[in-house]
Amino acid sequence: MRARHQSFTQSALGSGAGVIHGHPMTQIGRRTFISGAALAPVLLLAPPASATLMRGLPLRALCAQSQHILLVESISAQCVALPIGGRPMIVTETTLRVEDVMSKAQPGRSEIVVRTLGGVLDGVGELVHGQAELSLGVPCLVFLKSAEGGALWVTGMAQGHYPLVSVERSELRLSASPRLPTLRDFEHSAVRSLAGQTLLQARGLIARESVQ
Repeated sequence: MRARHQSFTQSALGSGAGVIHGHPMTQIGRRTFISGAALAPVLLLAPPASATLMRGLPLRALCAQSQHILLVESISAQCVALPIGGRPMIVTETTLRVEDVMSKAQPGRSEIVVRTLGGVLDGVGELVHGQAELSLGVPCLVFLKSAEGGALWVTGMAQGHYPLVSVERSELRLSASPRLPTLRDFEHSAVRSLAGQTLLQARGLIARESVQ
């Protein structure tokens, strides 16, 4: 069954943020909020089962919409209330340490702050389906875009987030974001292209598809 529809306009997130569609928000108590640390990332070779439906972004489109493509690690996070779409919403601001620049522009500093919708603030949690989940201490590949005022958001939400995992003692590989929703046209999506790849393989794919 398709999830109920909710939109946040481009003006709400800034001119560079694009339009976010079809990601309903659920309000929950602190005790029932599911922590990202409890969700182990997995390699994805087939579309996930989810009530939320999102158009799959091809890798070329994901690269074209991003100002930064980085290898990072989350080192801290805080939740704040910000006006989104004309009303206050809980936003998680995660500080990321930049480990490497995979493609596109250098961020200009070794630590950056990235925003994602949802989080827990004053005992109230908001879960926005389809958002990237930047778990503390977990290295990942992220595609980032700038919004008004210079704030950074994950491009394509969960489609722009790839945690690194070790599979059977082999070298690290990219995995799908743990909150990735069901994707239309999954076979042509960036997730299908990148999940399961080593960093070296991913760098080559990104270099081929990036538009500088």
